[in-house]
Amino acid sequence: MGQYHIDHSFSKGSVYFALDQMSVRADARELMKRFARALSDNASSGFPNLEVTFDQYLFAPLGDQLAAARSPEAMAYLRKYWFDPDSQNSYFPNYQPIAPICGQGLLTTLEVSLNGQPDPLPIDSWWLMGHDRFEVITLVSEQQVTMLVATPRPSGPTPTAIWSAEVEGYTTGRLGIVTRKFKS
Repeated sequence: MGQYHIDHSFSKGSVYFALDQMSVRADARELMKRFARALSDNASSGFPNLEVTFDQYLFAPLGDQLAAARSPEAMAYLRKYWFDPDSQNSYFPNYQPIAPICGQGLLTTLEVSLNGQPDPLPIDSWWLMGHDRFEVITLVSEQQVTMLVATPRPSGPTPTAIWSAEVEGYTTGRLGIVTRKFKS
């Protein structure tokens, strides 16, 4: 849920970066429980205004580090391209509504992480593009929880001025191993 490059198959936008950062803080358990409660409270109604829940329970607790992710433009991006099922600019019109998929996937990831003792398991989350459907995948090991939001590749122009973390990843394919490090 951030900028992406047309030639790359992954991105780490503000939601993923914030979730990763929250999971390793000293107060992670308290913050993650609050975020999970907010998601759970909205589950029965289909996770309406999911971007507002992100703003209040994911971005705000991280303070200035995510100030750009809280901008009106960033919130409008999440609504317009991701969560508004009626948007003419939705990245995934054939899979709408996706807020319930994202919300439940996040809730599952948080719940699994919170099972870690004595601290929550760290979370590593990514947006993977080029998938044949829209789904949130939660993978669990003794060391961490990995959340993958696997989606088809969005069509249309890539957004600009949306905060995304600099990421480093490796892909292996017919062309060999390629390091793709970019400011997404």
